[in-house]
Amino acid sequence: MLKIYLKDIGYVLGTILIGLFIFTFLNYFNIISDKVMNILKIILPVIALGFGGFYLSRNSSKRGIIEGIKMGLLISIFILLISLLGFNDKFELKNLMYYLILVVSSMSGGIIAKQKKED
Repeated sequence: MLKIYLKDIGYVLGTILIGLFIFTFLNYFNIISDKVMNILKIILPVIALGFGGFYLSRNSSKRGIIEGIKMGLLISIFILLISLLGFNDKFELKNLMYYLILVVSSMSGGIIAKQKKED
């Protein structure tokens, strides 16, 4: 079971890193503006976690909402630790809202996966 979690978390983090690399590359050459880049930095993890929750719940036998919450919490804690260790010294309410959105996105992906599996 741990292997499934690590594989899906790896896919989510890999998708986020590759996507951010591509968007940063496009921003460097002024193909996309800074405002668009800031929006994409928020949207990309939300979409990646939605798909991560979807794939994790599709491959598990448990309830999709629980699997989505687990995935969202694991990724949110990982991102929180990275931001507290070196990049951001303050914890604000907007960060808490962002992590909550990530968990809800993953949870929604898990719910959708179980609904598709039942049909």
